[in-house]
Amino acid sequence: MSRVINAIVYEAVDKVAVQRLKLAECGPREIICETIYTFVSPGTELRVLGGHYSSSDKYPLIPGYSAIARVVEIGSEVKGFRVGDLISGRNPKPVPGINSRWGGQAGAHIYPVSGEERPVLLPPGAEPLDYVIAEVASISLRGVEAANPVAGETAVVIGQGLIGAFSAAWLMDRGCRVIVCDVDEGRLRKASGRGVAETVNMADPNAMERLEVICNGGADIVVESSGTSAGALTSYKLLRKKPQAYGADYKVEPIAFYHNDWPRLVMQANYIEPVSIDPFGFMPGEGVTILAPKDRGVEDRLKTVEAIRTGRIKAGDFIDAVLPFEQAAAGYEGLKNRKYFSVVYKWNEGAAK
Repeated sequence: MSRVINAIVYEAVDKVAVQRLKLAECGPREIICETIYTFVSPGTELRVLGGHYSSSDKYPLIPGYSAIARVVEIGSEVKGFRVGDLISGRNPKPVPGINSRWGGQAGAHIYPVSGEERPVLLPPGAEPLDYVIAEVASISLRGVEAANPVAGETAVVIGQGLIGAFSAAWLMDRGCRVIVCDVDEGRLRKASGRGVAETVNMADPNAMERLEVICNGGADIVVESSGTSAGALTSYKLLRKKPQAYGADYKVEPIAFYHNDWPRLVMQANYIEPVSIDPFGFMPGEGVTILAPKDRGVEDRLKTVEAIRTGRIKAGDFIDAVLPFEQAAAGYEGLKNRKYFSVVYKWNEGAAK
């Protein structure tokens, strides 16, 4: 018999409801997991709620992609997972009769046990709320690892939404000196509380001059996580330039002078508006390594779970509000008007036992 579940549904642009829906049957190589907590990815979910990301013609739909749950049923061919296991899940199997973008905000899910959509097992005795950040934090981890940061390097993170906040945390974990930028003073205070070296409010008319002094010649790594054209067009200006002798003794160094020493720009955001650049003027000196990581893999998710287990990254530093799923509309509204920095929805609390 199909399970009847609660799900958060976007019924239209800016219209959020909770509906009762029927889950599909469990396949032979699938597991059913009862949701304990879900974590909202504000950038993605609010843009989907606004009709972006090809969502305007897909309502009604279930949003979200980050859940902590307990396994309650396993398919006949499943060998590795056991009933009672705690998991971190990403994009589940769609619920019949409704669209999915990406279907995580629901009271139960069906996951395959192989492929990129498979859940990640949590450690024995894990406290579910501690791991609710795992799926979103692993997106930032992938971007930071792409830049291959070295202890002692200077890194600037533009934007202190969740992706930017997690990026700053991972860069600090690697031993970098981290400066963060935003236009929201509250977000900058939160970043200071998490231990970044410096904060700069980009609403300050002298923000770029301030960053030039703080960075002392430019950053080795810039992470652009604001998702705005202004952020993207600012990012390259903050990268360091390779010292060159421009003057009476002008000399063009061999291009190998740069070998393995380009500054790195990580485009860690999605953009609704196109961003136009002049490639020649965009490069500091003669070049920059531009990285645009997409999504996150199982290995990134496993690394994040281990970092949480060992205390290198803590959910409590990033969770602002924990609300019953019935208050979903208020939760999304609070994210839109900046009442909340982040929101966790709680579902089947008994499943945490």
